[in-house]
Amino acid sequence: MYMDKRGKLDELIIANDEKQKRADELAIANEEKAKRVAELVIAEEEKQKRAAELVIAEEEKLKRVAELVIANEEKLKRVAELVIAEEEKQKREAELVIANEEKQKRLAELVIANNQLQQLLKLNTDKDLFISILAHDLRSPFNALLGLSELLIENIRQYDIDEIENFVKLIKNSAEDTFALLEDLLKWTRVQSGQIPFKPQKLSLADICKNKLDTLKTIADAKNITINLFIDEHINVFADIDMLKTILRNLVSNAIKFTNKNGAVSIFAEENSEDVTISVSDNGIGIKPNKLAKLFDISQIQTTTGTADETGSGLGLLLCKEFVEKHRGKIWVVSEYGKGSDFKFTLPIFTEHQKKN
Repeated sequence: MYMDKRGKLDELIIANDEKQKRADELAIANEEKAKRVAELVIAEEEKQKRAAELVIAEEEKLKRVAELVIANEEKLKRVAELVIAEEEKQKREAELVIANEEKQKRLAELVIANNQLQQLLKLNTDKDLFISILAHDLRSPFNALLGLSELLIENIRQYDIDEIENFVKLIKNSAEDTFALLEDLLKWTRVQSGQIPFKPQKLSLADICKNKLDTLKTIADAKNITINLFIDEHINVFADIDMLKTILRNLVSNAIKFTNKNGAVSIFAEENSEDVTISVSDNGIGIKPNKLAKLFDISQIQTTTGTADETGSGLGLLLCKEFVEKHRGKIWVVSEYGKGSDFKFTLPIFTEHQKKN
């Protein structure tokens, strides 16, 4: 009996120990659980804290985004203002370009108007000069014509045939000089007004020179002046025949006029690939250095007297210059006072290309 009680008591003790052990384990587990709960609470608090921080960060981000949007809108507004300003600038620049073009146009018109005015003034000056030349240079030959005619009329019955023939020759020479002056004057005025036609063609330079010299032979013979022609037969020029004859007539007659009796006048031609240089040379009285530069200046021309008292106005040289330049050539003179002069001018040679045109 006792043993039974003792055994149950031991079992109860063991069971109670087991229970106490389980209770301790539960307490430990409960503490562990409480610890885990506390950790979870702390974690949740940390999570909520992080969530709050994220909310704040998101709000800050949204705020920054809003600021960037506002800044971008401001930037777009400034860009739009710059675009408008640039368009306005380009518009102003275009207006300035148009205004400048208009200014340049007006300036060009003023330049043209000024050139036209200068040409008109020059033409007016030239006209006055021509009137002066005409009045002066026609007076002498007409006085000679009138004087000789009057003497011949008054004394024709007293003069023998030789004297009458001499008077007639003088009258003829004076009339020819007057006619030549009038012809040059009319040609020059027609050139200035563009009324003389320019019709260049293939011309044999030697043939034209021979033809012109035949008409001047009488004048040369009167002073016993020899005219020499040194031009190859094969040289062909592309020139206006009337203008070329006028150039040769003036230059050769001038050479005769300013060459002493028994002198010589020579005509040369030198050909190159583009043009021909024609020279009219004499061994006459020559030209003073201070007058060389004035020969082709209309404002400087003046009456000159030849070695046999022939008259001349210098108008023929101006006409030569006009006609030579019409052919796109040039004219110049080399002279030594007391030894003679060499007048040179260029003319284009005739080519197959010109023939086709």
